[in-house]
Amino acid sequence: RATLLTGVSMGDEDHLQRIYQWIDEIPLSRPKRNISRDFADGVLVAEVVAHYYPRMVELHNYPAANSFAQKLYNWQTLGKKVFKKISMTLSKVEMEALCNSEPGSVEQLLKRLQVHLAKYNLRKKQQVAAGGEGSSGGQEGEYDEADGNGSNDEPPMELQPVAHMDQMMMTAQLGPGMSTQQQTAAALAAGADPRLVLQERDLTIDELSETVEILEIKVKKLEQLIRLKDTKIQTMGLRLSQYEGAASQNPAAYS
Repeated sequence: RATLLTGVSMGDEDHLQRIYQWIDEIPLSRPKRNISRDFADGVLVAEVVAHYYPRMVELHNYPAANSFAQKLYNWQTLGKKVFKKISMTLSKVEMEALCNSEPGSVEQLLKRLQVHLAKYNLRKKQQVAAGGEGSSGGQEGEYDEADGNGSNDEPPMELQPVAHMDQMMMTAQLGPGMSTQQQTAAALAAGADPRLVLQERDLTIDELSETVEILEIKVKKLEQLIRLKDTKIQTMGLRLSQYEGAASQNPAAYS
């Protein structure tokens, strides 16, 4: 099987290896030699989602691409047609990093994709358990468990649904204001499987970490814009000073 080459700056090597193992086990249309370049056009990411939810992804919308413009278009299409359905967003900065094959960008995306697919899978399981509200009607309702690939593949542990967590949370009578630690303790006290409780907690932590990372990217972008504006203001101030100095030395020329 293919070994994915990295060059990443993410700290959790164990998590990275699980991501690589997950991707290696999914049949994709091209060999996986260098993850940053191989995933740069979004085609393989579309295939990853299609592996679990074929009806969610129209693969013909994502042609293989070498140009930056086509790569960006593929990612924008994924954002609008696929990621939106699993409550996942992708900023322009992230899309450009992926198109440019920046080290670590694909790994970070796949890490987030795991979390959102797991959350989506859990929501569908909960809807089915609650009486099948997700089996018909609504945009998300079209993509329930029956929409799998028919290969009897089991998702990796990060994507395993924790279907009993919702029931355990209700049994524990958890309030929306409870902290994650309090929710974990209450679910354990209610008899929940510790592995499932910790898995749900880890998914929540990953989702919050993703939010923080997105906000940090936005802050950096705003800081860059502020520095750019400060530079322009300084340049204009310097020109104004030069103009005033020249005008004071030769008033007739500037009257």
